[in-house]
Amino acid sequence: MKDHGGKLFLAWGLLALVFFLGTMGAEAGFKTVIIDAGHGGHDLGASRSLIYEKHLNLDVARRLERTLRESGFRTVLTRSTDTFIPLSARSAKANKYRNAIFVSIHFNWSWKSKVTGIETFYRSSTSRNLASYIQRQLIGKIGCTNRGVKSANFSVLRKTRHPAVLVEGGFVSNKSERVSMLDARYRQVVADSIARGILEYRKKG
Repeated sequence: MKDHGGKLFLAWGLLALVFFLGTMGAEAGFKTVIIDAGHGGHDLGASRSLIYEKHLNLDVARRLERTLRESGFRTVLTRSTDTFIPLSARSAKANKYRNAIFVSIHFNWSWKSKVTGIETFYRSSTSRNLASYIQRQLIGKIGCTNRGVKSANFSVLRKTRHPAVLVEGGFVSNKSERVSMLDARYRQVVADSIARGILEYRKKG
């Protein structure tokens, strides 16, 4: 008598394994990083003393792109020039790619000029580890106030279907941090720290 039931069970088991490995690869084995430079064009973002967040964001995004490409990643910028891109268009562009993650670059602002520090936001549970790795690298290399890893319902995090985070790399409204931001070496450290966090996430998931 042929054991059709055993063969069927084995077939279903193999199918489940293939599905699991495919799902795991979509998160841990990603090859593409969508880099989102926040604001742009008429949307200046945070500003003080003629320092505009939109310019800082784009500079860090370009530096991050170079670092990631050197590490073998495929990179996609939501904007590569000083242009305004609607939030929905940023997420829509990211969602065109498979096996990807999304990192949005920002700098912060507060009415209280003494407020300082770096924080990283996520929305979905699949994004929390990515946010944690990036935040840890940033604080470890820059040594500023650790404002933590936080959940938020930002549009680009909510509408992007990949693991997605939003990084706030310091306060434009704080004089000391603003001076640091004007130094290209600081912006490079921000970019390199984000890249190291991404590499750690790909390795550990």
